[in-house]
Amino acid sequence: MAIVTLEPWAPQHLSLLIEANTAAMTRGLGGPESDEEVHRRHERYLRLNSSGETWMFAIQADGEPAGGIGFWPIEHGGEAAHETGWNVLPQWQGQGIAGAALRTLIQFVVEKAPPGKRLFAYPSVHNAASNALCRTAGFDDLGERDFPFRGTVLHTRVWALDLRPGVGDNEAARR
Repeated sequence: MAIVTLEPWAPQHLSLLIEANTAAMTRGLGGPESDEEVHRRHERYLRLNSSGETWMFAIQADGEPAGGIGFWPIEHGGEAAHETGWNVLPQWQGQGIAGAALRTLIQFVVEKAPPGKRLFAYPSVHNAASNALCRTAGFDDLGERDFPFRGTVLHTRVWALDLRPGVGDNEAARR
């Protein structure tokens, strides 16, 4: 398996967003963005990372760009929490890259983020790989949810990982 590391989002990572902006890669997100939207998102990642509001990373596999992952503050059911999301480019899929990146991200969240929060993921109900990844990483399945996103409505599965020390059955996911 490849050695997977996370690198803080930087100007050179725009190419990862462009490469991931395909119909196949964005099927669960309502489809590709315009070039202008991709550039705006890249600038937002840079700005929010530098302010400490959001933590976005480029996934590196054996030193090569393989995708992106991050987490950001949200409110879920009136509770302050974090949300995570990721993508792995097609040539790196099926090699355990996303799982290794998510485990590394969870450890980062536990060590660096404000304590006492849950980490949520909302993959499409049709994204078998991301739903399996959430299950394997120790997230609890909280059912399904529809919500508006980029001019469409996404039908997602809701996954939550309780990051508070000693709470829940997710101790193994935090190691």
